[in-house]
Amino acid sequence: MSFLQIASWNIEHLSGHQREQRRQSAFALADHIEMAGIDILVLQEVYVTPKEEEVRLVEGSPPIPSKATSDRRNGDLDVVCYLLEEHLGNEWQYQIIPNRTSGDKSQLCAVMWDATRVKLDDMQPLPVSHFEDGDNLWDRKPHVCNFTSDIKIWRKDENGEWKIVQEGRKLSVVPIHMKSNYGGVTENRRKRAKEAITLCNELVKGLQNGAIDPTLIVIGDTNILNNSEPAIETFVDSGFIDLNNNDGATYWSSQYGEAPFDRAFVAKDRRELQYTRQYIMRSSDLQAHDRFLSDHYMIKLSVKDYVDDMDPR
Repeated sequence: MSFLQIASWNIEHLSGHQREQRRQSAFALADHIEMAGIDILVLQEVYVTPKEEEVRLVEGSPPIPSKATSDRRNGDLDVVCYLLEEHLGNEWQYQIIPNRTSGDKSQLCAVMWDATRVKLDDMQPLPVSHFEDGDNLWDRKPHVCNFTSDIKIWRKDENGEWKIVQEGRKLSVVPIHMKSNYGGVTENRRKRAKEAITLCNELVKGLQNGAIDPTLIVIGDTNILNNSEPAIETFVDSGFIDLNNNDGATYWSSQYGEAPFDRAFVAKDRRELQYTRQYIMRSSDLQAHDRFLSDHYMIKLSVKDYVDDMDPR
């Protein structure tokens, strides 16, 4: 495969009490992810499952081992990874990302990946500001997730003959979940503007000092209501392209209707991102989508894995 498929999905209180009566289905989640053909998946609204809780595919079946790469797990994600591995033959792993308050067990971001395609080298917190002029910022603390992949490509050797060689690729992904609109649209629009400033300042520093790979994707639930928000201007002024600049709807509920919350920002002037676009994976039956999956639609994009940094192709 010459492209990496990257996605983000606010998975709506996964394993949280809010969905107890709705029975969100891990089987439906796995089906949706498999259908989308994803290699790296960023998630929002993940809840922590107690370590001692046994997770089973169905009642009476053997316990499923966790695929979490840290000491925190989510039972539904364990089932999803089990099903993806069973169906696709590839190992899947995930890691839950700590909030600003390290003890939080709800409303967490996470990242999942096909371990056959990519490797998570490290995950580092970004030192963003959490409090400015009386406003609390970034409850879901942003982290940079550094991935690597190995691919075989054609190169000319010293004699000018074409040979297949194996090369490594790097990719930095920053999952985000920005301030929601609950409690006042105007107030939280202002907070998102501040969140964007402190995040972009750290991203620019990381790009300059080499801590973040230039193949950079910032992706997640921004809660941004439209592309006129100041937060968008900050991302663009900092050298990013908003891949949902036309405000395509990525959220739906019977109470609030549709909104363009979920967005991906990519570093501009990168050849490996030249054809990258944001796609929205939505069902024609919005009520069934909300019932079995989430009130958000998955967003998806692709990155040239065969081109890295300033490769001329």
